Amino acid sequence: MSAHEDPSAPAGDPSLFRGLLLQLALRLLLAAFIGTALASQPPDANGPVHWGIFGGYLALIAVWSLWALHAADQSRRTRRPVALVMLCADLAVAAIISMDTGINSAGTWTSDVVQHGLFLVPLIAAAQLDPVVSAAVAVPTVATFFAVSWVDKAANGNEPWSSILARTAIVFGLAAGSVALSWIQQSRTRTIAELAAERARLLREVINLEKRERQTLSERLHDGALQYVLVARQDMDDVRDGSPEGCDRVESALTECSRLLRDVVRELHPEVLARSGLRAAITALADGIAARSDLRVGLDADGWPEDLRTPADHLLYSAAREFSTNAIKHARARRLDFTLRHNGVRAELQISDDGVGIAPERLARSVTDGHIGFDSVRTKVLASGGEFTVAGPPGTTVSISVPAAAVSPAGCPG
Repeated sequence: MSAHEDPSAPAGDPSLFRGLLLQLALRLLLAAFIGTALASQPPDANGPVHWGIFGGYLALIAVWSLWALHAADQSRRTRRPVALVMLCADLAVAAIISMDTGINSAGTWTSDVVQHGLFLVPLIAAAQLDPVVSAAVAVPTVATFFAVSWVDKAANGNEPWSSILARTAIVFGLAAGSVALSWIQQSRTRTIAELAAERARLLREVINLEKRERQTLSERLHDGALQYVLVARQDMDDVRDGSPEGCDRVESALTECSRLLRDVVRELHPEVLARSGLRAAITALADGIAARSDLRVGLDADGWPEDLRTPADHLLYSAAREFSTNAIKHARARRLDFTLRHNGVRAELQISDDGVGIAPERLARSVTDGHIGFDSVRTKVLASGGEFTVAGPPGTTVSISVPAAAVSPAGCPG
């Protein structure tokens, strides 16, 4: 794609096809307008020439219509020259017929009627949804309308200049409006395209993260619980021989295997979260961290009702577990604080520590190296329409805000 090509109108864009249909309708209206004027009030001179020009215009519209059927699959760089050629044809046909009849058929009102067809040219340009095209046509349209009005001045009973300038000002306003409308529509189309691309990117990231998480879970089960099962199996021969030591080793291996499996199950679906809600789960998480580490742990959950359930509970709990684990392993922190809030519409979680902090470049490098915890949570938060920020150093403060309407414990809207 060229650096000058507008990416906001991709191939097959429905808005582009509708714009082409609108241009066709307006051109047919302009052709009907000119044809009716020529038929109702035939010019005094050059009638065959006018009808020849009109017939050529109809043929050009037919050729353009065939091209337009395939235009949705072409780049804007290809479409723009064709659009400019057609708009010049629209302008030229109305201008030539109007000016010639105004000069050579001053006794007819053909010129007066046809010149008002120039009002349709800026509308046709606006339907192109390209501000460059609209701007390129705006000045010639205004200049042509002024020139035709000047030629028809005598035929219109020596129309005063104030009237000519007023009508020209209306055409100028219409042309300027078409440029603005094209720019607004193009900006809107570009925004929609960017949002669609961002959504697709987030979906790809979520899928990739889920794959990596499944791989991580598989590795934990293989390197943890499965190894103890294999050890116990190897010791079964000693157990069959009545060896007390073999029984002790099997019991120890199965006990450790049970602990590892329980930890995995707890991480996948914490029982306290399902039974008592996010506030109780975060409280249990904070108490557990305080019990097994030297960290001083604080929890402010006054803004979260005891029995509140939201669709974001599992996401927020996963974030709290991920970032608290990071603080324990890497932050060299002495204090860890959790803040939990719900304002009726959004759920907010903040995890902060007083450790060494993490700079943005270090965070990006850790993701590149395969440490996907931060990026996994961030992607899920953004995919759910939430906000994710990391502040520090000094220390690290992770703030998460996600849409989360309250639901009843049974899962129905509350």
